[in-house]
Parts: sequence; structure tokens; C-alpha cells
Amino acid sequence: MIARLLNRLAGVAGGLAYPIAGLVALTAPQPAFASDWGCQVILCLATPGSPTTYAACVPPITKLWNVLALGGSFPSCTGVGIRTKKVKHGYDLTVTQSDGSSSSYALDTRTQTVTQQ
Repeated sequence: MIARLLNRLAGVAGGLAYPIAGLVALTAPQPAFASDWGCQVILCLATPGSPTTYAACVPPITKLWNVLALGGSFPSCTGVGIRTKKVKHGYDLTVTQSDGSSSSYALDTRTQTVTQQ
């Protein structure tokens, strides 16, 4: 009888462990990292001035220009909405953050320049 009660309690506790762990993971503050290429590109494009102002931005932006020059698609970034529109000499890019704010950029693939609109 005691063994059955302990098994039942262990089952209930185990069943609650996953939801509780998920709740803790969602509510605990997490550092922001641009660990994937798409998010690195978005952060670098949002840099005032040139998207290659900082040395850390040179590799992802260089890769972006190479991919776009070969007809590839614009990378994605989890948690950020990216809408691209192919235009005559590049792309019009709209980035929408999770809070609803958005920024627009013009990417000229001929001159490899980015202009905030």
C-alpha cells in the first residue's frame, strides 16, 4: 500500500516537473545572443552608419552580400519578422520586432550599401 502511494506521488511529481521547468525557463531573464547568421545580419544592418562598422559584423555582412549576389534568399532570425522585396538593384527590407516596432532598409547589391528608410 505504501509502495503504491509512493509510486502515485512520484508520478504526480514527475508530471508536474516539465510544466514547472517550462514556466521557470519562460520567466527567468535570458541574455540575448545573435547566435545564428540571420540574427547577426539584422543586428549589423541596424548599426548606425555602415553595417560593417564593427569587426564582428564584417563576416556576416560579407556572407550576406555573397549570398544575395548569387541569387540566394535573405536569412531569417527567430523572434523577428523579416520581409524582403526584390527591387531593381537589391532589396527593400522591413524588420518587425516582437514588440510591433519596425525598421526599413534599402540594400543595394551593386554598391553593397544599406540605407535606413
